Amino acid sequence: MAEQSLKTPSSSTSSGIFNEKKLRVLRALIGTFIGELEESEQEILMKSGAKVVTSHTKHVEELGKYDLSKVEDFLDRIQDKLVKHVPNDKVQQIDFALKVMSNGLTAYPLTGYAKPFYELNKKQREAVLLRWSTSNQGFQRKTFRNFYLLICTNFWLSPYHFYPAIGYPGADPEAKGERFTSKEFPRFEFIDPPASSSSKETELTFDVIIVGSGAGGSVAAAELSKVGYSVLVIEKGKYYHQRDLTLEQADATEKLYENAGLAISEDGSLGILAGSTFGGGTTINWSASLRPQHFVREEWVKQGLGYFLTEDYRRSLNVVSARMGVTDENIVHNVSNKILIEGCKKLGIQVETVPQNSAAKQHKCGWCTFGCKYGEKQGSIMTFLKDAKDNGAKFLQDCFVEKVLVENGKASGVLARVGDDDDHQFVVRAKRVIVAAGAIHSPALLLRSGLKNKNIGKNLYTHPCVLLYGIFDKDVHAYKGTILTAVSNVVENVDGNHYGAKIEVPTLHPSTISYSFPWKSSLQHKLLMTQLNHMVALVVLTRDKDSGRVVIDSDGKPRIHYTISQHDSKSIVAGLIAGLKILVAAGAKKVGTGQAGIDEFVTAKEHPLNDPQFLQYLQKVSKVGCIPNQTYLVSAHQMGTCRMGVDAGTSVVDQDGESWETKNLHVADSSLFPSAVGVNPMITTMSLGYSVAKAIINKDSSKMNSKL
Repeated sequence: MAEQSLKTPSSSTSSGIFNEKKLRVLRALIGTFIGELEESEQEILMKSGAKVVTSHTKHVEELGKYDLSKVEDFLDRIQDKLVKHVPNDKVQQIDFALKVMSNGLTAYPLTGYAKPFYELNKKQREAVLLRWSTSNQGFQRKTFRNFYLLICTNFWLSPYHFYPAIGYPGADPEAKGERFTSKEFPRFEFIDPPASSSSKETELTFDVIIVGSGAGGSVAAAELSKVGYSVLVIEKGKYYHQRDLTLEQADATEKLYENAGLAISEDGSLGILAGSTFGGGTTINWSASLRPQHFVREEWVKQGLGYFLTEDYRRSLNVVSARMGVTDENIVHNVSNKILIEGCKKLGIQVETVPQNSAAKQHKCGWCTFGCKYGEKQGSIMTFLKDAKDNGAKFLQDCFVEKVLVENGKASGVLARVGDDDDHQFVVRAKRVIVAAGAIHSPALLLRSGLKNKNIGKNLYTHPCVLLYGIFDKDVHAYKGTILTAVSNVVENVDGNHYGAKIEVPTLHPSTISYSFPWKSSLQHKLLMTQLNHMVALVVLTRDKDSGRVVIDSDGKPRIHYTISQHDSKSIVAGLIAGLKILVAAGAKKVGTGQAGIDEFVTAKEHPLNDPQFLQYLQKVSKVGCIPNQTYLVSAHQMGTCRMGVDAGTSVVDQDGESWETKNLHVADSSLFPSAVGVNPMITTMSLGYSVAKAIINKDSSKMNSKL
């Protein structure tokens, strides 16, 4: 074992947020989730049949014997994450759980043992954690989920020297090769924020301020600057040129994702993945370029929004798609997508190719979830933000907009700060303000700005997703190749009203496994991780009918309230059942789901789809269902929190994206959606950014003409 990784922590190690008794509990938890295997367990690991056992025998042996609780800096790593990225009240919940478990009397109701958690042996500790994971008490399930994410996901984001043990190369091996060095990329310059002491005379002034540089904001910036508006785009994240993208899990998650990838709903049941960098979600998404389906547009028209079936709206879809070169030509399916296609064809069910925004060029970039190093994905940085730059738009990065300034019922600018520096606040003036900060931050900004519309923050749709997996004999390497190139709509209409789920293919990096699939024991977890290169994951993406809400706390920060409903749980289950059949039809030797109450299933060698035990397994998957913090849900799409509509009683903005209560204040992102769109939302969001910009141009032209 690597000596430098296994130094026993001293009492002085981790002088962070927990006292020594709580740290002893935390160490025991760490050593339970990823602990040293017993001799009999080690033998099982080494006879698992995973190819890494043969190709990297020494590393796998070391992984089996590895006790993470003995790694000196891991406690510091966890506490650093908590301090930097987790709200204080959530840290207090973790602190409370550690306190309860550090005393025999208080630990008993939680663990079943009248002694501190760290005095239990490993088997006892594993049994406690496993019981929590499927407990009928929400607190226990939430406690388990919190510690599982905190420990396992944190570890696999940067597992010291253990990538070889699971056959993972780390950063893309091509990252420094000709594929990168042979290309040129756009370069962006950013203006300096004004000094805090700026007077009215020295304040920056623009025609339009756009808060957010993602799918909606970037398109609006390009369209407005093209016709002569002076535009300032303010981004709370930072810009990373292609040369600065490391394609390493931990680095990319820290720099490119909202809350360093730790954003989560208030009840802990839904992980939130959202972009927090220049280009927003278009920088980290998987290139899927799907238009809103006709039945969704018809639903929105029935709500009074006739625009969605007009020629003008169709034109907006065409314009944004053309700029990014959206097409299904020259797509090369990777192994995972081929397996989805093969399984669907064997079952005789629908499957189709997903168009990509890669300008009709091949885009074999499984690391694109960490930014596109090669500029092949035509996200906002490569297209609309470049256009805005070329048209004279200006940019601010690492600046957080505190509130929109309102004078005489009209938006007049913004108050912002540099990074987390409350002492460096500044004002920028504008004739119009467009809020395009995403469906989490846009409603939070409107609420901080004093808007009173009762719909702000409501109607949060999240496309809740759950993953399932199949283990195949052949090499899959699901982190290689084009990511999301096939989709099955077989269960998109579960309720008869076009609410259901899509079945798609994600990229699969080590950290994805650790937050998507259940932990059963240290042995099971290590076995699963060593199967990485044989694993195909499918994602069940649900079009949720029922919604949550975004509110702000006492510090003005957004809080996400979302718990999946019984209605939408049925869509999840339908997707899981269909996905399992697809994987088995395609030849998976083992399958599993993101449900803590479901074990991995070994498929029959002959007629596996008709195997009575497999049919019983499907029944159990259905019976277990989708229980908060027992089924591992994640959202990569947030929508609806500043919905557009026909009146202030049911919506936040009108059909042109303008606030009902504040003139010259507009919204131009996915928070406009009247309901969940049901497909990857980039194209829909961009089309609305285009539409809002065109509406502003038309209004201002009409005003100008009326004065002539």
